[in-house]
Amino acid sequence: MKLWPLALLTGCSYFTDSFAVDRFSGDPFPTTVETSSGALVLGMGIPDKTIHTAVLDVMSPFTVIDVGTNGIELIGQPDIELYGERAIGAPFDLPRARIYQPDVLSLHPCDTDACVVGTPAAPREFDAIVGMNALAGDALRLHLATDPSTTADLIYMLPSIAGSEPSRTYSCDGVFPAPYRGGGQAIIGGTEVPFNPSRVTIDVCLAPDPDPAISQSQRGVDALFVASTAIGISLLDRSAYARYRLLVTTAPDPDTLPDDSVLLPSGPITGKRTNIATLDFTGQSTSNPRSPCRQAYASRLMIEHNCRLGDDCPCITTDRDNGTYCGVPAIVELAPPAGFDVLIIDDNDPTLQALRTELRPDQPEVDGILGTSALRYVEVDLDQPNNRMLMRCQNVADKSTCAVRPEILNEPPKKSFLSSDAQSEADHRKQIAGCIGPITPPPGTINH
Repeated sequence: MKLWPLALLTGCSYFTDSFAVDRFSGDPFPTTVETSSGALVLGMGIPDKTIHTAVLDVMSPFTVIDVGTNGIELIGQPDIELYGERAIGAPFDLPRARIYQPDVLSLHPCDTDACVVGTPAAPREFDAIVGMNALAGDALRLHLATDPSTTADLIYMLPSIAGSEPSRTYSCDGVFPAPYRGGGQAIIGGTEVPFNPSRVTIDVCLAPDPDPAISQSQRGVDALFVASTAIGISLLDRSAYARYRLLVTTAPDPDTLPDDSVLLPSGPITGKRTNIATLDFTGQSTSNPRSPCRQAYASRLMIEHNCRLGDDCPCITTDRDNGTYCGVPAIVELAPPAGFDVLIIDDNDPTLQALRTELRPDQPEVDGILGTSALRYVEVDLDQPNNRMLMRCQNVADKSTCAVRPEILNEPPKKSFLSSDAQSEADHRKQIAGCIGPITPPPGTINH
């Protein structure tokens, strides 16, 4: 992010109440957004004033209105209105939600005269950013089309997502608790500006293979991503790609790959373009901490049975029943026919370095940034009021492309006070297996 000079207005809540949340005033209907650049673009402005072309970026902790290279830089708390398209390709003039008095930075958010996102071949100008601070009291639902050329890309502004984590699990959602990380003090123009934990972190297993007959090091490549809705292609650093090549020996040498670049709101990033075929999103668990690929394997084992003699048991001895049964967070398996386009970037890229600095030591080192193209097969709820993220497949019938493996609870709820632990586990596994359905596994893997 550019280091912007700024003058402070009196009453700025960043300095008096950095953890305030805004009141919700959304719309029960979806907002149609534009994604031709890969970024989520919509209208945003102060009511009855100019409607700006805004990038909705869940990686930005701040909301910004561009005042141009010579404008006066301020922090204010105006109401802002979000606008969608009336039809695909139409102007942003349909009011969809009003957000009451979020902190808004008025400044120029890039180093060029016109700020752009997208790619050098297809840039998209913007003059505003809707950041996560404006959505602190809301749940944002992303419903992106698998084919945006024929189907509208939609977002929903919701007050929250109803239901406890077990109830959402039994509704076949992938529940990812506490994904919002980071926060701290941003130095902007020599002034410290606090911001809340809002980076959407996602554990990922690249090239997952849950085969119980192989060693854990062969079951995939562990990575940590931060989600952004300001780019389409995902970014992966060279070190993570090197680990990927050790496992997927057919993956090309990055030096032989074509050059490409992408435009973040803060500026361009260059790298080498390639494709990764499959990945699993995995939830984080404090009760059973494991690497993402270990979680993916554990999910497939625990849905079948408790650990047996000879199993590579993912449980630990402090788990119930002497470590033979343990909970596993949600897993979302993705294997789209065209795979996932990825831009391999340098390990020392300034954007990645800034994210790593912010997330240390709470999280592992950030390996990349997850773009919108990786989210087109799932519907995602960023439920900040309940400190969780939910995912479900767009096409639940096509389990070869997307499948949700809901959380296996560490303590399955009993049907009644007379139910035994064994009955509770069996009922729980049956419920979760019903969500997973009849997936045909690769040869040698655990069933389901």
